[in-house]
Amino acid sequence: MMHSIPNPSYNIEDSEEDIRYQFKIVLLGDGGCGKTALTNRFCFNEFDSDTKLTIGLSFNSFSIPAIEDGTKIRIGLSIWDFGGQERFTPLLPQFITGANAALIVHDLTRFVTLENLKRDWNPLLISNAGDVPKILVGTKLDLIDPKYQIDPKTRDNYLKILGVKAYYDTSAKTGFNVERIFKELVKQIMQIPPYDKKNVEII
Repeated sequence: MMHSIPNPSYNIEDSEEDIRYQFKIVLLGDGGCGKTALTNRFCFNEFDSDTKLTIGLSFNSFSIPAIEDGTKIRIGLSIWDFGGQERFTPLLPQFITGANAALIVHDLTRFVTLENLKRDWNPLLISNAGDVPKILVGTKLDLIDPKYQIDPKTRDNYLKILGVKAYYDTSAKTGFNVERIFKELVKQIMQIPPYDKKNVEII
């Protein structure tokens, strides 16, 4: 059975009138990669070191500020966080369909999770949502000794394989780069038709 949050949370500034655009963002990657921790840090500014594995999927709504033609607006985000367990994979296509963009997530402490993005998650995204904007995200930076970070050449190779333009290391524990990845993803969306005709600045 898929699990979803029945009453998605909105940040306090949200209102129906404020939100000018609404985008669906999906987070994909192996179970235990820290997708839920990223979402909780971004939406609620919370971190729980004992975060439980997502069973099926969870859903949250949030909005970010922007300026369009000199007027303050908000851009709504529907954030879909998918459990990485293999038994849920057959159910994911219907929920990925319609996504405007994606964060494809790997655990910096487990190299296999990066390999699995190439083998499993990126093909699943492309086959169900097309060539949407996406960012490659490495999680749990706070657990990594700098001496053991992924070799830059290896990382560049994966960027090419995955067709990703941007990469960020993150830490949900410290909040490092968490807000940035979501805002950068929205900037990518606003650079493609039909949104590229809009004069929108993410702030």
